[in-house]
Amino acid sequence: HLLLATTMWLAACGDDGVTGSTTTETGTTGQSETTGHAETTNHGATTTGDQTTGDQTTGDQTTGSDTTTGGSASSSSSDDTTSGSSGTTGSAAFDVPFTELDPYFLPLTARVPPGWRLITSEAEWSAQTGAPVPMGVSFPSDWVVLGSRGPLAFPGHDLEPTALTWDDGNLIVEGTAAEPAANCETFQFTWPADTLLVIEALEVEVSRIDDQTTPTLTSCAAGAAEGMSCDLVTPCATGLLCAGLIRSTVLINNPNGLCLPSGDAGVFTGGGLAIPANGTTAEIGQLVGGLTSVDMDVVIWVELDHPAPQELVIELRNPSDNQVQVASLQTSPLHPGGVGIVPTGFSGDESVNGTWWLVVRDDVVNANNGSVISWELEIMSRFD
Repeated sequence: HLLLATTMWLAACGDDGVTGSTTTETGTTGQSETTGHAETTNHGATTTGDQTTGDQTTGDQTTGSDTTTGGSASSSSSDDTTSGSSGTTGSAAFDVPFTELDPYFLPLTARVPPGWRLITSEAEWSAQTGAPVPMGVSFPSDWVVLGSRGPLAFPGHDLEPTALTWDDGNLIVEGTAAEPAANCETFQFTWPADTLLVIEALEVEVSRIDDQTTPTLTSCAAGAAEGMSCDLVTPCATGLLCAGLIRSTVLINNPNGLCLPSGDAGVFTGGGLAIPANGTTAEIGQLVGGLTSVDMDVVIWVELDHPAPQELVIELRNPSDNQVQVASLQTSPLHPGGVGIVPTGFSGDESVNGTWWLVVRDDVVNANNGSVISWELEIMSRFD
């Protein structure tokens, strides 16, 4: 038998005119021998340049070993090898269903950084947001896509995904990125335009998120008239602001307001003051005038120069002598992304014209002297 096999092999080589060219491939599913001939024999299955039949099409060939010496064979053994996990690359594009959640419960520090983030575990979620996992999300069977355009002039900016597609490692986000047109009024106050999408965990690799949302302008020419209701999707007409929208959005997550003349709003800048290190309360006043009667929105920014701002208690007192908290021993940034603070406790029925007072106290007695460099109020008013 050995003599017969040797004779047949020499005859085959002589027919093709190729000698000394042998490829030996050994895999977990068996062995195959390939000569320099353009045809390849795989356990009785013969192909020409396209080894789609025979034992070598199994995914287990990734554990085999390939040894090639010289040769001019037209088929390559590497073409036969398919990884069992090759679904992560080279797969056809597919749509990714998602559920959109309102990210209002997230701290501002998680909402203001612009860009897109994919979060695949509870540990990642905690590290990136500092918030509890929301209802409707179950890691690791669910993943979260968090997108933000950063804090933008309010209102009128929006981020609304309509489709999510996986394609060759990219997660493509399509939708609209709305902006107010030039004929719309906005506050100085900014607020994040962001979104939170929940998807089922994918069995493919995601190397990047590709933002393909389309910028769109929202015109206010045909917006709601003075005295009419407004919200995030119903703008006021040109020259009008949605009074009360800031307070209702930030404090109760129920955006709504009343269209009033933009002249009913004003921005007022106060001076600086030293903050004693011995716990003594410091106050500085700012006169506000030219508004109508009572408050609809109040926003405050405070610029500090202090080595330990987390030691400070900051409050604001209005002309009606109602004093409310702005920040108390706050360890997070006072104004992440430059977003102003909307204090809780003003009724919407208190006087706006008069002296407003910034009240600051260093609650930790030590040597940490500091100061308020300046502070600013934005107030939207209405007639009582």
